[in-house]
Amino acid sequence: MADLVELNPKDHRNLKVKPDCAIQVARNQHLINIKVNEVGNAMTCFPIFITRAQNQKDWSISAITSFEIEGNLFVKDNDWDATYIPSGMQTYPFFLMNSPAKDGQFTVGIDVDNPAFSNDDGEAVFVAEDKASDYLSRVAVQLESDIKNEYHSFQFVRKLEELDLVKPMDLHVHYQHGAVNTLKGLHTVDEEKLQKLDINQLEELRSKGYLGPIYGMLMSIYQLNALLKRHNQYGDLKPVVQVKLDPAKDDTAPES
Repeated sequence: MADLVELNPKDHRNLKVKPDCAIQVARNQHLINIKVNEVGNAMTCFPIFITRAQNQKDWSISAITSFEIEGNLFVKDNDWDATYIPSGMQTYPFFLMNSPAKDGQFTVGIDVDNPAFSNDDGEAVFVAEDKASDYLSRVAVQLESDIKNEYHSFQFVRKLEELDLVKPMDLHVHYQHGAVNTLKGLHTVDEEKLQKLDINQLEELRSKGYLGPIYGMLMSIYQLNALLKRHNQYGDLKPVVQVKLDPAKDDTAPES
């Protein structure tokens, strides 16, 4: 990520945000990170897996939007073609950053060179008397909420690891003319081990609110069939005849 600067009305009074900027970025993302609190909504649209970027130790919860690297089957004619919009898209191009003035606090940061911003056209960031616009106010509230949700997501996956419930998977995409593409680095919940947990472990997962996201992730796997259908509706892509999810032979991180 580029260096961020604190958003402020003095330096950014005339700043505007292009209305389709999040979609333009998302169109090249075959994986979109979500928070654990989003699983319930996101599972209605996307297959959801646990992922980890190459050479990184932190896990993410990711929605698969395409079988093709740098593709996204949910961006169509410059519109977002899904009922749920991930929170990262809702707040883009704004991010949280450590406050330069107050230790231990966060503020809204921007990359001033991001082409999502304009001084001419788009949604105003500030309005009269240098007040935050309603748009910026909504984004700031969402970003503040995302701090807690990011931490909850970290705790969620850490608990799955602690209980040995993180299961590496390979997704094999079979094309019509015999070619096979394998997406690696995907992980899901080990359902067999989940069923063998004792009552105290299950109660802990329930009390922390983790059972819903766990079963949501497992159920979301069926969205692979819907993703296959969506893929084949795009005329310029090689037709896919089958997708198959198997236990991984190795734990290689996905390309992203």
